[in-house]
Amino acid sequence: MPAVFAWDQLDAKLENKANKKRRFVLFGSVAASTVAVVASSIFYFGGQTNDLQSENNKNNHVFVPNNGINQVDVQQSGKLNVSSQTEVANNVNHSIQLQPRKVVSDKFKINSSINSNANGLQHEEVVNLNSEISSKFNYIVLQDFNAKKLEIFPIYFGNFLQSNLITLEPQKPAKRNLSAWAFEVGYDQNQTSVLYSATPSLEKYVHKNYLEIMKQSEFALSAAQLHFALRYKLSQKWSVSAGLGWMQNRTQQNFQFRDSMPATLAQGNTADAYGNYPIFGYLGLGPEVNYQGISNISMVSVPVGVIFEYPLRNKWSITSEALIQANYLTAQKGNTLNYQLLSLQDINSGVYRDLLWSAKIGIGVQKEVSNRAKLGARMNTQGMFTPLYKQNSAIQNRAWSVGLSAFYVWRLF
Repeated sequence: MPAVFAWDQLDAKLENKANKKRRFVLFGSVAASTVAVVASSIFYFGGQTNDLQSENNKNNHVFVPNNGINQVDVQQSGKLNVSSQTEVANNVNHSIQLQPRKVVSDKFKINSSINSNANGLQHEEVVNLNSEISSKFNYIVLQDFNAKKLEIFPIYFGNFLQSNLITLEPQKPAKRNLSAWAFEVGYDQNQTSVLYSATPSLEKYVHKNYLEIMKQSEFALSAAQLHFALRYKLSQKWSVSAGLGWMQNRTQQNFQFRDSMPATLAQGNTADAYGNYPIFGYLGLGPEVNYQGISNISMVSVPVGVIFEYPLRNKWSITSEALIQANYLTAQKGNTLNYQLLSLQDINSGVYRDLLWSAKIGIGVQKEVSNRAKLGARMNTQGMFTPLYKQNSAIQNRAWSVGLSAFYVWRLF
């Protein structure tokens, strides 16, 4: 009898160890399967939770085909033979392939059913059955995921990725249909002077030393100019312009001389614009002229012309302009010489014309600082077509200037 009890005790210990080992392996397999199922569910069933819940509630049973062995049979029999185990696994795999959306709930139910009735099975049989079901289940889930991911991603997870990619993708700035009209403002700083010449048919009315004295005694000075203009763009390179400006012509006189007096003959001759007659000789010395001062002529101008722009790199371009200007004298200040008597006289409306025509040309560069604004500078020169002195004058004195202008162009609308 003691020997019998000894064998029973030994058998009980071995049985306990076997049970512990079976439970460790079984729980490890269930944990690995759970991790795989959860990871697959996150990606595959992220957007279909509501569908799974509704279908699981509607089909709340273990999905095993009716082949003579169902959940009730498993719970009542308590034991399954090896052939029945294999058949159950095959039927479960077939069922998973038919309805992939029920894989998660069905897999957990099958495992729980088998684990609850696994005491009647051998350890090796339980491990083999559970391993076969898990491997088949994971394969089917991954296969179904690869088949469905193109369908699922654009609806759920793909929309999120697509929205991020749209924000990161570089977009070309939308082109605005700006108006062809533009506004220009500019400031010029020019060196100004006056050029003198005698009218060929009236040379006898001019003192023989007048042109030489004016050349030696008058000097150019810097003067400011300001203009506003409205542009209209005809094409990518050509524009027309019209505006309003204000400009000055300034010269300095330094007269220190004493010269001979002219002798004129009025009989049989006509007078020029200032009542002078032709000179036929010279007498003794006249009074001494000693004067230093500045002659300043102010004008309001109306420029009209064309502008050409040739684009370069980095929003730079070459720009040029050609303008015709109508200039109205608004103020005259200073003195000048009488071209026949070489005497000092004031410059006023009785000496100069009221309307003068001039031309202006310039060339420079400009930079497009924004979609609507340009900033640039031009070298320019301008000269008078019309002499300052009145018509029928024996002297033609034309003002001219050369300098640098800065301008800013702003597209309207």
